[in-house]
Amino acid sequence: MSKDYAEWGDTSMGFDKWWKSHGSKMFTIVSNGVDLATEATATDDNYYLFAIPKHLSPRQTRDEAEKLMKKLKAEHGQHKLNARWRLTEDAAPRLESMRVYIHALDCHAKLVKQAIADGKTDKDVKLVEVLGALRLYYITKHERYKGKGDFMPHRLTHGDGGRETDPKKIVVSDHSDPKVATQSINAVRDYLKKGNEILERVAKGSFP
Repeated sequence: MSKDYAEWGDTSMGFDKWWKSHGSKMFTIVSNGVDLATEATATDDNYYLFAIPKHLSPRQTRDEAEKLMKKLKAEHGQHKLNARWRLTEDAAPRLESMRVYIHALDCHAKLVKQAIADGKTDKDVKLVEVLGALRLYYITKHERYKGKGDFMPHRLTHGDGGRETDPKKIVVSDHSDPKVATQSINAVRDYLKKGNEILERVAKGSFP
């Protein structure tokens, strides 16, 4: 084995055991979002630590943090992960996007199942129906988990703000209507297309 991989240690053991003894110390796992500092991130060069007074409003905190980040970026330049071993840049899958594709496929599959039960075919399922079902999924999830988790993708809110879930009431053809949901329909089409492409690659044994 190359000396470059000597620090990987015994790779014949199970992954969980190897990760605990070696992997977690080699790879830097950096969050893609802002969060409270932990014992690990407090000493990690891949993070900035901000002191935020507790009395500040969310708006002022955001504005002040943005100004400070711009200042730091101007002084230090664009920061790259400080880690010897890491994923190739942009190689990590965008999990939120993946979940949107899966939810869209799931909504479509349920509508197709219902259509077949009603004596119809999958061709009878319209994109506006998938849009309504997908919006309802996100709205219901948002209410159930009190705003935590994934939010409704912005593309699904075009036209009426994403509030209408009844396919019969979603405006899809009258382009003079300010509530026409053309972009939302296009988003659903894209989600289904990309979702099916991922399924095809997985079926062939290729990583999404």
